[in-house]
Amino acid sequence: MDWEISPLAYIFSETNVEVETTALKEEITHSGKFKIIVDQTVDECLVSKYDILVIPGGDPEPLLEEETLISLIQEFDNKNKWIASICGASTLLGRSSVLRNRDYSTSIDISDFTTCFNPAYKSKADTTVCENLITAEGNAYVEFAVAVGKQLDLFKDREDELETVLFFKNQLRG
Repeated sequence: MDWEISPLAYIFSETNVEVETTALKEEITHSGKFKIIVDQTVDECLVSKYDILVIPGGDPEPLLEEETLISLIQEFDNKNKWIASICGASTLLGRSSVLRNRDYSTSIDISDFTTCFNPAYKSKADTTVCENLITAEGNAYVEFAVAVGKQLDLFKDREDELETVLFFKNQLRG
């Protein structure tokens, strides 16, 4: 779901992180029914240009056999670049074999995707950072955004990080 990365998109915009979008097609319609023209398709994406791959959640099933996407995820992992996935997107990490024996968080019922997940490594935490992977349950979108921000060193200090958390928590109550 695109809203699961909205707080992260805000953090990126406030810290002047350059963002480029990629998808399987040149134009996509996200869950809010907005049409998005992507910067490049997945097969055009050059991993060497990027520090992180962020994969929003949603229903992973239609993407599990998309070899260009699976290869992109594997290439990010092989180059030890950050990969962040939230909610159902962790299934794509499992399908790509990048979860291996790494702890992960997900909202997905892993029994529905037995070839993608090793249940022994499912974390009880809402958000998990393990090596170059950041994974989160869908309801932990603020924590996910902060975890990504921390790993990319986007906060000035701990106070800046806490202010960001409070900003989003207060927005949700408001």
